[in-house]
Amino acid sequence: MSVKSNYQPQAIDTNIDADIYLFARLQKLSLAQRIKMFAAHDRGVKKLCLVGIKSRHRDADLEIIRSIFARAVLGEKFPPHFQAIGVNESMWIQDSISFAGEIHQIFESINISYYVSGGVASSIHGEPRSTRDLDLVIEVQFEQIDLLVITLETAGYYCPAGAVENLKQQKERMLNITHTETISNADLYMSDNSPFAISQMSRRILINLDGISPFWVASAEDTILQKLLWSRGSQSQKQWRDVLGILKLQAQSLDYVYLVEWAEQLNLVDVFSLALNEAGL
Repeated sequence: MSVKSNYQPQAIDTNIDADIYLFARLQKLSLAQRIKMFAAHDRGVKKLCLVGIKSRHRDADLEIIRSIFARAVLGEKFPPHFQAIGVNESMWIQDSISFAGEIHQIFESINISYYVSGGVASSIHGEPRSTRDLDLVIEVQFEQIDLLVITLETAGYYCPAGAVENLKQQKERMLNITHTETISNADLYMSDNSPFAISQMSRRILINLDGISPFWVASAEDTILQKLLWSRGSQSQKQWRDVLGILKLQAQSLDYVYLVEWAEQLNLVDVFSLALNEAGL
């Protein structure tokens, strides 16, 4: 059977041959090259956002521009008591890779295990794309929550008091944080004790390359499985595109035994088979 018979490009307006050529070129790049390409793309999207805001608000002062830019970047996660601080606008343009490196230092200082997931993980393992948030899964005990929050706030992060209280009362498992100077935003998801969660944490990968601050990221296989779980619940085309991107780029290096075993345990066999077909595998 021809690869092209079931192959799905990353976008409906992309020619199949062009899509295959793109991933063939990406496969020739080193991990460091792909990460730097993603970081440059991430910064570029934010710069375009800032240029658009400045062109529409030509007479506004720096603090107003900063506030509008923060709302554009953070969307519904804009902190209710966010205070604009007059800093150089170049500080606002921070890519997710640099941000992950900063978060890594904070978590390492208080011995909290974590890994980067979501759009940043899929951009590292697959097709680079812009993402508004940095998603991290963290392994934190109840008695560590106060230390975590104090450490984050000392480092300049806004932690919503209501969300922190909900964590303590185990009403929620996610904490959204925002750095008050760079306007960088991250979602911290508390890991549970399920077998899959334990497996994901144990298989995380340390990105430690020249010119890139170190940080932990979910493995390519676990990113695929997690995004299949998310796409099954939401039918998100973004999640599906991320899955196909990883499969296309990492086709020769994936642990298919692990993928099949967990696809069976997570009841993902049918959707995983479909993803393999659409990735031309």
